[in-house]
Amino acid sequence: MDHSASERYILPSHPSLISLDPLGISDEENPSHWTVISLYIAQFRASSNYNLLHLPDLIEDLSYSIHMNGNLDTRFLRRYILQKHLDSQSQASQALLDHILDAALHLPHAFPSHGLSYLQDSNPLLQLTTSKIKCLLAHQILNTLQPSKGNTWGCTFPCWYSEPQPFENAVSGYLSSVFTFFLPSQEESSPVTYQYSSNRQENNIDEFVSWKSCTTIPLFEYLAIDPVSAATVPFPHPSISCTLVASNKCPGFGAACTQEELVTAACPPLLPMGALFVAPPIPPDAALLVSGNVFLTEWKGQGRESIHLGTSILSKQTFLFIDASELDECASSTLIPDLNPAVLSRDLHKAHTGFLALARLHIKDIASPLWGAGSFGGDPIVKALVLLMAAARVGVKLHLSVDDQRTYDMTGSIPGSRKVIEILRDFKESCQNLSIGDIMERLATIDGCDVDIPSHVKATDGEYSKTEA
Repeated sequence: MDHSASERYILPSHPSLISLDPLGISDEENPSHWTVISLYIAQFRASSNYNLLHLPDLIEDLSYSIHMNGNLDTRFLRRYILQKHLDSQSQASQALLDHILDAALHLPHAFPSHGLSYLQDSNPLLQLTTSKIKCLLAHQILNTLQPSKGNTWGCTFPCWYSEPQPFENAVSGYLSSVFTFFLPSQEESSPVTYQYSSNRQENNIDEFVSWKSCTTIPLFEYLAIDPVSAATVPFPHPSISCTLVASNKCPGFGAACTQEELVTAACPPLLPMGALFVAPPIPPDAALLVSGNVFLTEWKGQGRESIHLGTSILSKQTFLFIDASELDECASSTLIPDLNPAVLSRDLHKAHTGFLALARLHIKDIASPLWGAGSFGGDPIVKALVLLMAAARVGVKLHLSVDDQRTYDMTGSIPGSRKVIEILRDFKESCQNLSIGDIMERLATIDGCDVDIPSHVKATDGEYSKTEA
């Protein structure tokens, strides 16, 4: 192997992976994972129960033999198949099942080294064809994969299989998205590129100096505010082909309906990335990008109001995964934790790292939610300004989706509540001539966030331009 085992994800076809074979499928003593997987698939195909309705039985057998998990709950998956594939023995259902199992068995041919080098500074790019992505997805479906290094949340789909499901409609849509990807009509497309982009961070003082020096870039020229509601926000964006994914530092899918979970499930080529291609957590000075002509399903709404529209497209898209500071459980001496110097510096740098990678790809527009201002507990106004400063600094226009009913609790001399979208529109109108440096000066002196900059440090006006990349 070119890299040490700790820098690689080991696939289930690797001969070093041994099964205890508790159900005795193999005549060998301690057979390899791959032997067990191959035998179970062959046995299933030869049985009278070979149809989609019995796919959960295969998954349960493999889960016990590979992970020694004899209590896998597949009740929701069974109900989903009954509801969505009424005739599990139809030609279409059989073709879907064949494609999943064929893709699973193709794994050692698609990945002859039986592993993947993790995305990191020393290995920043990974390109995969559709057939290779399907190989990995098939094993995520069959629950035959091991979590990657640092992954504490899982890498396969049992979280979508169990009951009860609090977000039942969303999870049903997630399963439909994955199964549709395996339909015979989904042909091979150009490779999908997965990229790890990093940007070494200076200390906080140097970081603030660099931002305050951006005095020639008119900040609000790079902001477009898109009013949406929880019931209408679309995926994908109707006109912008680059999406910011407000990710976790341990990125990936799930059974809820955060923006990251919805987007990741709606575009199946994204599903293996956080689960297999990285060793989380993602460092504060790194971002992840996925780009290519990808299959995705169309959705409307967010959270409990999200709806899988039942349509799919093949579209050239770019996805930027960046994680904001997790402030929901963060103790801070400042009234607005986002303005703690360490937090502000970290989030500015994280966002800038991501947008810098986009600028290198000559991307000029990105659609984004209110980053880090949901379950992470961030301030929506501060986080919007952080994203905007990072985007403007490299010449990327931020198309910010804002719930037109979301309110913001005002403090200080003007108590009460205002709509977030109204505050942002007022900023855009009243501060249209202000630069990045102007806004940074104001943020850095709010709420005790002032950072003392040594008098001998002098930043050159205009040191950073729109074309910086």
